[in-house]
Amino acid sequence: MYTRPTGIFAGCMLVLFSCPASAWQINYSLEMALGYSDNITQSEIDPKSETLLIPRVNFDASEEGEVLRARAVGQVEYRDYLRGVYNNELRGHLSGVATWIILPRRLSFDFEDYAAVQPVNILAPNTPANQQQTNVFTLGPTFNFRLYQTLNGLAELRFTSSTASETKEFNSNRVLGAVRAVKELNPLDTLSANIEGQNVHFTQSGSNSDYDLLDAYARYTSKLTQLDLDFSGGYSRVHFADAGDHSAVIGHGSVTWRATASNTFSAGFQRRFADASQDIVLEDPAQIVANAMGTGVLVGSTAITSEVYLEKRLNAGYVFQSDRYHIRIDPYYRNLDYLVDHTLDQQAHGISGGISYRARPLWTLAFDAAEETRTFNSIARRDEDLRFDLSFTDQFARQWSVRFDLIRNERNSDAFGQSYRENIAFATLIFKR
Repeated sequence: MYTRPTGIFAGCMLVLFSCPASAWQINYSLEMALGYSDNITQSEIDPKSETLLIPRVNFDASEEGEVLRARAVGQVEYRDYLRGVYNNELRGHLSGVATWIILPRRLSFDFEDYAAVQPVNILAPNTPANQQQTNVFTLGPTFNFRLYQTLNGLAELRFTSSTASETKEFNSNRVLGAVRAVKELNPLDTLSANIEGQNVHFTQSGSNSDYDLLDAYARYTSKLTQLDLDFSGGYSRVHFADAGDHSAVIGHGSVTWRATASNTFSAGFQRRFADASQDIVLEDPAQIVANAMGTGVLVGSTAITSEVYLEKRLNAGYVFQSDRYHIRIDPYYRNLDYLVDHTLDQQAHGISGGISYRARPLWTLAFDAAEETRTFNSIARRDEDLRFDLSFTDQFARQWSVRFDLIRNERNSDAFGQSYRENIAFATLIFKR
């Protein structure tokens, strides 16, 4: 099932020899987890129990040099199903970006790679039989030039390959070209005009799925001491060879307010044309570190298809950080309107959050939870997914710790036979560098 996320590593190898090895900052942990599930099949009528042994590697590598700027965060784990309910598998999650600076302030070459585990069928439970590895790899040059004093220009060319281990209609090659004019209003504020054109070819779905996407928009960004702003607005047009044209006003906005040293608030919105490949690349490396659950590679909720949709999203967030407490809350709303096949048209809303408390310098008690409700209008179905994770971590030596997790997974569905309850217990030994 596992598709190797080799893209970012191949890109980094091209420039690695020009950078001193000591420049890399590499953090990693090695884990050995032993777990038990009382319903590994996530079945409403025929639950089966399973014992799992999972060796795991977590890594966070970064480089900020004159030639290379890079960040790669990920997890790789091998799942051994000791009772043989499912075949053993290797799975991974990776988010990596790298910029090779060929000519300072003139020419650079970018690499991005995103690997994730996603469901084969989002209408079925997330059992090991309904999971697949996806990978999106992008590379291409960026040319910087001066238009007039504080007005700079950028020209970008990107080649992207997207693959899925099971859903072959997702596999695609795409080419994106972009031209941007960026005005430096002051050292903290920028205003830009952007034109992006993209051609998408699905290699195994037939030419009927291929499309061209043209975006034209203006963008404003501001980075202040306590406030970050990022807003854009414009127009987008999708052209299908056999399914006509679609157009819409598009926009994006995000606000991050660091109210105090301990309290951070955020809010955002999005309206755009997209497909599953673009949805996978939303998670940046820093966000993975900030929201790490600590229980290994989780399964996403993206419908892996070749279909294009109009996405409308609202989200908010709050983070509190102190010496003993860490609290986060992230509610959201999402609406997906598919342009050709309306079967998966959906509205979803949910919330994720967590709280951790350091009872002693080496003891941490945490509780994480997530809830999402999805309504599929075309097939008259409603699903609610819930996950709860209560954990205790004891760091008994400088580099060694042990973690205990009690996890509850639920799905409440009005579709016959699709509801389930699953209880999981894990004990994990951790070595952290």
